Amino acid sequence: MDSTSRQQEEALERGDLPPLEQVRDDVWALAQPMPGDHLAYSFTYLLRDTDGGVLVVDPGWDSDENWQRLTDALHQLVPGCSGADVVTGIIGTHLHPDHVGMAGRLRDASGATLGMHVLEREALERHCARAVGDVPADDRLETWGVPSERRAELAQYVDRSPEGLVLAVDRELADGDVLSVPGFRLEVMATPGHTAGHLCLRDDARGLLLTGDHVLPTVFPGLGLGGETPSNPLADYLASIDAVCRYPDHEALPGHGYRFCGVAERARECADHHLKRAREVAEVVAAGGGRPGEPRIWDIASLVTWTAGWKGLHGFQLLSALHQTQMHLDFIRSGGLALR
Repeated sequence: MDSTSRQQEEALERGDLPPLEQVRDDVWALAQPMPGDHLAYSFTYLLRDTDGGVLVVDPGWDSDENWQRLTDALHQLVPGCSGADVVTGIIGTHLHPDHVGMAGRLRDASGATLGMHVLEREALERHCARAVGDVPADDRLETWGVPSERRAELAQYVDRSPEGLVLAVDRELADGDVLSVPGFRLEVMATPGHTAGHLCLRDDARGLLLTGDHVLPTVFPGLGLGGETPSNPLADYLASIDAVCRYPDHEALPGHGYRFCGVAERARECADHHLKRAREVAEVVAAGGGRPGEPRIWDIASLVTWTAGWKGLHGFQLLSALHQTQMHLDFIRSGGLALR
């Protein structure tokens, strides 16, 4: 895997915000700041069609500053426009607010429709965009064995859905759909795992793959962060990785980090990372999970190797770690690890 944007890579190393960058003659990457100390920004992709309109992929976190940054970028792409009026369509790779939090505002200002995978819309309509699923937070956290003094810290991160996004989704997208954008042929790839309805966009003519949070260059995507699903997010993710690996020569335009080549290699690294963690969870459980009787998720997670270290996990990252431990345990008990 190699970076294809020196300025994006160097900005990440410095902790700066990369400038608006032209990826192709008609494709731009715009970094949009987001709150938190885990990831500093997400990428919005702007695709200018042959009629002069702009398709916006993942508008970013909703803030006045990001709105100004987006409209300024649109002015650069289409001189003389008033900003949002040039937007002809909006696509969300998945339901997290750092990607589509501003979609509602942009939809209202431009009149453009918002398209997301059908499973994302259904999750939003169930008010189920939660890292811990449908079970009430207090009940799930208690079942997991979370100490009482840490539950308030985690409960505040349960609902991650952007305010009002349910009403903003106009078009349901599915695997294999082709977006009608003048001068582009964008094919939708359903890539569940990070969320149940996560999608990537593939442009074979330009050799581009917009990966959202499915494959990232500097961090391994969390899984199962879009609400409860009938299937196991890790099993879904592994199948989705296989699909992405069919396009090894495409340049990846990710949701965070920097654009890069070698997407198949990086995709396999992401899959191996999650399988390694599943094997580690299996070893912890086999050893008794650190306590007598049925091991609790909190006990198992505390003995697993995390990038930030167990003691370095707080808030949403801690909640994500617990949820992923449950996911790995379910994957193991279903026989998924043995099949791999």
